[in-house]
This record gives sequence, C-alpha cells and structure tokens, in this order.
Amino acid sequence: MSEPVLQSLALILVVMACDATWRWPRAYHPLTLMRQLSETMARRVRPGADYSVSQHRLSGILGAAVLLGPLLVLLALLVNMAEYPVFFEGLILLAILDFGHDRKAYRQVRSALNQEKKMLARDRLRLLVARDTDRLSPVGIAKAAIEALFLRFCYIYGAVVFWFLLAGPVAALTYRLLLMLSWQWHCRRPGFDYFVGPVQKLTRLLAIVPAWLTTFLLILVTHPIDAIQAARRSPATDSTSLLLALVGGALGFQLGGPAIYQQQKFRYPRVGGPREVRLSDVSRAKHAIDRTNLLMAILLLLTFVTCWPLGWS
Repeated sequence: MSEPVLQSLALILVVMACDATWRWPRAYHPLTLMRQLSETMARRVRPGADYSVSQHRLSGILGAAVLLGPLLVLLALLVNMAEYPVFFEGLILLAILDFGHDRKAYRQVRSALNQEKKMLARDRLRLLVARDTDRLSPVGIAKAAIEALFLRFCYIYGAVVFWFLLAGPVAALTYRLLLMLSWQWHCRRPGFDYFVGPVQKLTRLLAIVPAWLTTFLLILVTHPIDAIQAARRSPATDSTSLLLALVGGALGFQLGGPAIYQQQKFRYPRVGGPREVRLSDVSRAKHAIDRTNLLMAILLLLTFVTCWPLGWS
C-alpha cells in the first residue's frame, strides 16, 4: 500500500460523509449541465428511422466521444498539473458520488405512500425511474422505488467507489458520465435503442463487478442463504434479474415483473422472495441499503487504519 492509495481511501471516506449529510443543489450540479448537453447532442447527431442500424450505433459512439472526450482530457491534465491534486480529486468524487438526491426522492415517495397520496408518490417516483408511472398502484410504486434505489446504489454509489479506488478520479468520472449517457439516452425511448447500444454495453461491462460486490455486501447484512436460494430459483439469468433476485430473496419479497415504457408493456420475470411487496417494505429496503452503506464505510476505514503504517512508514 502506498501513500496515494491511502489518500484515495481517506478521500472516499470524507466524501461519503459529505454525501450522507449534504446535497449538491441539483440546479447547480455539473451532472445537470451534462444531462442538458447530452440531450442537445442527441438531437443533433441521432439519425432518423430510415438510417441503418450501423449508422445509429456509429452516431452514438461519435456523439459520446465528442461530448465526453475533451472534458475528460482537460480534467486529467488539470489533476496531473495541479499543485494540490487531492483537492480536485475530492471535488470530482463529490460531484459523481451523488446519491443524496436519490435518497431524498425515495423518502418523498415513502412519505407520500404513508399519507396515501398516490398521485404525489407517482410524481416523485419519476425522479428515480424511466418507466411510465401513471397507472402504477401503491404496491407497484413501492416495488419500482425499491428496485430503483437498489440499482442506483449499485451502479452509482458502489461502482463509483470501486473505480475511484481501482483507477483514480478520471476513470471514475468516465464511468459516471457513461452511466449518465446510458440513462439519459434510455434504450426504451423511441429511436434510441441502437443509438445508445454501444454506450449501454460498455457501461454494463464496467458496472458488473462493482454491482455484484455491492449486492454481496447487502445480502451479508440481511439474509444471505435466502438470497442465494432466490437467485437459484430465478427464471432469468441476466445480471440485473439475478441482482434483483438476490435482493428480493434477502428481504423476502418479489421484485421485477411487467413494466411500461412509452405506453408499451415489457414483461420482465418476477424474481426474489415468495410474497408481494408491502408498503412497509419500502422502509425495510431503505434500512438494508443504509446498513450496506455503513458496512462499506467500515471496511474502507478498517483498510485505511490497517494500511496506515505501511503507507507512511
């Protein structure tokens, strides 16, 4: 263990504490600007329906490269040339480890469900999901919110920490911006299926290891045996379905099932536990994710304390 690794661990712990207690205002957040730029880029470079599949894919690759390439190169140069690079590394990590807004939206959904305000719950749920929410029942709202919070915790929180530790701030920023593009250019939007395909595949490849590691921590703080049994019973073998099966099995309720995007129903398999989601499970799921977050912080802190004498000996 070297000093830079210990600095990265210390930065992650500090930023995790900041994210738990403070939210970067969404209106002034750098990712908000990037989302707006990505929409403008898609309008300019996405081909029409009469173009070939290869043209859509090539346009998606070039659009992502033009949008992200210059920014990543400039930030990499800035970090390497700065007299105190740790400041800029911490600022980048604070910007991309942005889970506080998701927690807030989830709390708003839970509060609206507890007050039996179905319309408000549907409106708040739109901040977390890309699916249509207009016809969701309270149970459907609860299930969609649980799935969204868990997957965002894996793909945003766990994966950003993983790539920051493994390859540094620029690699973590690259992953986070690719994830932003894959969600902004969602494949269920009309005309975006092939356009976002290469970015989506790359993002899934980068996220698969940290997502599984994060899920492993979650089942450790819940019921690992039930989670493994639910994964074995899962009718689907894709990564997302297996992750949902593990979480649903660990918490004892079903996840997955049909979802509507752009007025079109997609039939996803039901996975997880033996029963339907209850409204009380919204709080249970949040507590499980909070325990996972705490376990992650404890493991990072123990690693930092254990390796301190080796790094600064």
